[in-house]
Amino acid sequence: MTAKGKDNRYRFEHEGRLIYEWEQSLDEVNIYIVPPEHVKKSDFDIVITPHRVKVGLKGLPPFIDEETGGIVKADESYWMIADGELNINLQKMCKAETWTCALKGRGGQQIDDFTKEEERKKMLLERFQYEHPGFDFSGAEFNGTVPEAKDFMGGVKYH
Repeated sequence: MTAKGKDNRYRFEHEGRLIYEWEQSLDEVNIYIVPPEHVKKSDFDIVITPHRVKVGLKGLPPFIDEETGGIVKADESYWMIADGELNINLQKMCKAETWTCALKGRGGQQIDDFTKEEERKKMLLERFQYEHPGFDFSGAEFNGTVPEAKDFMGGVKYH
């Protein structure tokens, strides 16, 4: 099963070292990086494009320069420092699409099949809750393979 870290986020490790953690919802993917204590917000050089994220320090080559796990609305995406973490918020171009990774580089580490199925369940329940706010889907269960939330029953309604 895919390794999870703080707040049940997926962990991306390279050569035994944590690079970042990530999570997703219907609309967004959040990447979390713990920077060294001496690094300030003004030191970062971060570029978000529809297919790529670059993270570095001004004047140095980026330490992350990777293709994203899906297409991003670059104009609506952003980054911030909160609670000692760098949070990169990527707004999904295709709402409810299940990403198997936040970034494709460094070996293309993706969530495993079991975790992908669990993520699809979570996304489908989140979609049902979004489309029917008066109902409680917290006890809902699925039998068999779970469809992609973005395609199920005619797809997602964009409001």
